[in-house]
Amino acid sequence: MKKGVLLALLAGQALAGCASTQKVLATSPTEVFHSTKSQNEVAFCLANKNNTSPLDRDDGSKTVLIKNGYGAVSLAFSVYKDGDGSRIEYRKAFGTIGGAWKQCVGLKEEK
Repeated sequence: MKKGVLLALLAGQALAGCASTQKVLATSPTEVFHSTKSQNEVAFCLANKNNTSPLDRDDGSKTVLIKNGYGAVSLAFSVYKDGDGSRIEYRKAFGTIGGAWKQCVGLKEEK
């Protein structure tokens, strides 16, 4: 019983430290990428490879959030129209396994 209560308390503390969407989006980008692909193509690629949906924002960006199993945002991508291509602002709150997103921003060849 004591172990169960201790685990519940530790889990609660761990979740309290998880990054919220607004907290992550308010930080400076970890890295900025430029792509010849359109804003819609990049946002679709990021969303498709991560089983999520792009969110249209008032500033004209399309935001794709990658969350962990507890619902905390681990990676956030803001995709902006930039001439004929796009600008991708990448924000990393904490590490995740995998890097399929790298294909979408041109760091790896798409499969």
